Amino acid sequence: MTHDTAAASVVSVPGVVAEYFNFDEHVLGRTSLPDIPARIRAGEFIWIDLDLAIADLNVLQDVVPIDDDCRSHLQPLAGQAGDVQSEPLTSVRRSERLLHITLIGAVSREESIDWDRCDVVIGEGFLLTLHRGPSAVLAIVRRDYEHDFQKYAKTSSFLIYEIWNAQINQFIALEGELEHDVESVRVALHHEVNETTLDRLSHMSAKLMVLRKRVLPLRRVLEELVSRKTALISDATLEFFGTMIGTLDRLLADIDANREILESAVNLSLTFTAHRTNMTMNRLAVVSTIFLPLTFLCGVYGMNFEVLPETRWTHGYAYFWVLSAIITIALVILLRRLRLL
Repeated sequence: MTHDTAAASVVSVPGVVAEYFNFDEHVLGRTSLPDIPARIRAGEFIWIDLDLAIADLNVLQDVVPIDDDCRSHLQPLAGQAGDVQSEPLTSVRRSERLLHITLIGAVSREESIDWDRCDVVIGEGFLLTLHRGPSAVLAIVRRDYEHDFQKYAKTSSFLIYEIWNAQINQFIALEGELEHDVESVRVALHHEVNETTLDRLSHMSAKLMVLRKRVLPLRRVLEELVSRKTALISDATLEFFGTMIGTLDRLLADIDANREILESAVNLSLTFTAHRTNMTMNRLAVVSTIFLPLTFLCGVYGMNFEVLPETRWTHGYAYFWVLSAIITIALVILLRRLRLL
């Protein structure tokens, strides 16, 4: 693979990175926006990456064909972040000349998982990626795409594969982090069930549900791409997409398994807690059983009647303690035989 030495002289537009790929000679390099139509006509493939936090979608006017329907779906991304009323889902839209894929990734925070949107517009001879601010998925793609272009790329669909592979790897990495946290919560619940551990459990369960919510639409879109073939994606790449569906199925199974682990840990912890409570109540009942007749004796001889014959006994105090000892020993023996003590 070689880089075009003229790439350094390309005048760049802030927020826009445009690269061309020549698959016959395995050459890639930077290009300027005005040169893109001519390069597409010459048979080269163009990747345009547009950060809508810096640049405007209108900079691509007369550069690549984006129809009105595609523009309307990109408006929430092009507007301010606060303009988006609800969280989008991974989806695919088809038009006569374009394939528009909205990828919703996941960024882990301390107590939640935020969504990360990247739109991919595929047309004849070009691929356009749009995002607002840094994109975690595209950062993964840029780490490896030059090496993969040199070793594996035969058609322009390799970039589409790179983006989907990066998105799935992001989910797999996040699931691995959550799996480690699930084990930590399980151990904490085994030792003690308190407000802190239950709070961690709540956050962990919510994260797993959010991740599952991200993965399911991604799988559905892959199924649609595989089942409804398009000339914009090569058959070889669609075969890889079929393999990715199996990977997502295993990922969903792992997510469900972690949710079941948390549920089992909670049920087991509650069972232990109930058992310890029952044992405590059992001990209290035993103590109450032993002291009940003694309390009765104390109550009888604590009454303020003027005439109580036993109060005149010379050894009455000793008799009381002997009787108390006999009652206590008899009750202890009885409770042990009944396996209540």
